Amino acid sequence: MSGPLDEQSAERELERRAERRAALGTVGGVVAVVAVVALANLLPGGGGEPAAGPAASPSASRTSAAELARLSPQEVAEAALLDRGDVAPQALQRVPRGAEELARRAQDEAADDPYSFTLTTFNILGSQHTAPGGSAAEYAPGRLRTEWAAGLVASYGASIVGLQEIQADQVEALGRATGGRFEFWPGAALGGKGIPQSLMWDTSVWTATYRDSITVPFMGGTRPQPVVRLQHLETGREVYVVNVHNSPKDRQGREDERDKAEQIEVAAVNTLKRDGIPVFIIGDFNEHEDAFCRFTGQAGLQAANGGSNDGTCRPPRPMRVDWIFGTRDVQFSGFRMDTGPLVRRITDHAVITTQVSVP
Repeated sequence: MSGPLDEQSAERELERRAERRAALGTVGGVVAVVAVVALANLLPGGGGEPAAGPAASPSASRTSAAELARLSPQEVAEAALLDRGDVAPQALQRVPRGAEELARRAQDEAADDPYSFTLTTFNILGSQHTAPGGSAAEYAPGRLRTEWAAGLVASYGASIVGLQEIQADQVEALGRATGGRFEFWPGAALGGKGIPQSLMWDTSVWTATYRDSITVPFMGGTRPQPVVRLQHLETGREVYVVNVHNSPKDRQGREDERDKAEQIEVAAVNTLKRDGIPVFIIGDFNEHEDAFCRFTGQAGLQAANGGSNDGTCRPPRPMRVDWIFGTRDVQFSGFRMDTGPLVRRITDHAVITTQVSVP
């Protein structure tokens, strides 16, 4: 039963959110002024030092196989993620004289605005596997399965999706099937090796403020794993998402590759955590307990499907090789490990989805 007090509380909450939106509106104005001032400083006779520009996007750092063998995981991660620039609130610190208080208020309002979104990881089963003569030729062709996958993503309401095994023809088909609403990284930007690990995000919800990659050993060679910083359009707040696909299972003799890859990925997560915004690492890790214990223990993450690690590692049950991990400043709910009939027609993996709330 609701009464006058409930209605008053609801009205106050609506007023508070309206004030936040108004404050966020001032952010755009402050940024515009900053841009004008920075441009003026760069012109001849403008005077003063040029304002610091945004992080290079993409810097697309790549590490050779020889460097992977020589460098420590921390060195690989640090070198790849060196020039990621400031996260959104810090980027507003250089403002014209007299505007500091306005920018500070806008930042405070944005930082207090909670939001939620749906995050999915989806090994889509590459079209090369389902072509005639392929290892999974009993499945429908890649284009058709990708169209089904688009419908599945829409049914989840996912606005960020980590893809694994996806091929160039499937990226194109997925873009068409989703009406061009999603942007992909890296797609073909890092060459053929980058395509299978592409991330995609709904451009009506997010915009990318930084794109890069970390390199890990994979099947006797190397693979770039995408790293993206995404800004939530409604609130102005940001997150990092790392999407990975590590070498196949033990029977193919790739344990050492997976161990080195996960060490590099842990180092990357710990590097990104310094920026003070949520970090997610998702994908096909091709490991069960080992992946859970490493990322919860060495990177201090939580798994969307639970489990714990207080020095004693207690993985959740059941487990797949596909995981969603995130920093402990977010809340996971509504975890779903989809192995339903449609999923079984699309891929040989489960599709992992969760709701994420950022306080």
